[in-house]
Amino acid sequence: MISDSTFALQDKETLPDKVSKATDVADRRGRFLRDLRLSIIDRCNLRCQYCLPKELFGEDFHFRRIDELLSYEQLARIVDGFVSFGVEKVRLTGGEPLLRPGLDGFIAQLRAAHPTIDLALTTNGLRLEAMASALHEAGLDRVNISLDALDAAVAERMAGRAFSPQRVLLAAEAAREAGLGVKLNAVIKRGVNESEILPLARASFERGFSLRYIEYMDVGTTNGWRREDVMSGAEIREQLRELGELEPLPAKVFGEVARRYRYVGTDVEVGFIESVSAPFCGSCTRARVSAEGELFTCLFASKGVDLKPLLASEEDIGPMLRNLWLHRDDQYSETRTAHPHGAGSSNAPEEMWRLGG
Repeated sequence: MISDSTFALQDKETLPDKVSKATDVADRRGRFLRDLRLSIIDRCNLRCQYCLPKELFGEDFHFRRIDELLSYEQLARIVDGFVSFGVEKVRLTGGEPLLRPGLDGFIAQLRAAHPTIDLALTTNGLRLEAMASALHEAGLDRVNISLDALDAAVAERMAGRAFSPQRVLLAAEAAREAGLGVKLNAVIKRGVNESEILPLARASFERGFSLRYIEYMDVGTTNGWRREDVMSGAEIREQLRELGELEPLPAKVFGEVARRYRYVGTDVEVGFIESVSAPFCGSCTRARVSAEGELFTCLFASKGVDLKPLLASEEDIGPMLRNLWLHRDDQYSETRTAHPHGAGSSNAPEEMWRLGG
């Protein structure tokens, strides 16, 4: 097994350079914008511990009505504006994006306007099996599917509602059969689903799915985050020794979030998103827009910039978005690491279900 120190050395040697284009603009730390996370709905049909804990978001909790969210036309204008100065990848998020009516039509609209962008979607998979073919035909490239456990009892504890892991695996198979790229995402919380690390790895390996382990993060104020509940990527990799040797893979692009490995002798990948134990603020190339129209330049931001006044005008919003990115200087995770008992942000961070993961 190659150690983390070996990976760190290789990572420094092989990290792709930032490639500048004529349309690029760098923020205050020299980071170009490449990725847009676009939330299209705040509503979700699960109550996951790390996002929408059921103790606080019960059956009577009121999400925004569809007519209170940005319209597809407004969302498309935002994509147009961001693509005009560097965005290459758009990921549709929520909430649960498959809950919003007319999604395939919106995807087709984005694909027609921007034929070369990487268009992806994050979902819990509960509606995916029936929708996969239509989404691919509309122009979607890839899906990331959340799956935090294979044991039904553990999965339901994490999801906060009745949940069938096998149903999600069938949806993943259906998505791949439809032509979509598929990754599985698992948030690991110590004392809750750490027993599922190996079962998830085995199931992904056997089916040939790429799996991403995500460290439990302090996004928002309602998930009861404690540092001691975090299973680090290094701890998870240690458990994966049981399945075989891993070899690190070089980053494909600057700003790649996951540390990627491959099981030696195979093409099956496993990745680790280590925002807590190994922050990557210095290479973050992502912006997020909530379904209500707020721009967040960091996942841990305490407040966003309301884009609705810009959208009320018929002017090109690209230059205004460009100016907002120009003044970005977020580095929350690095600050948290440097001052673990202090403040990474002076205000309470926004909730993940509002701004998208």
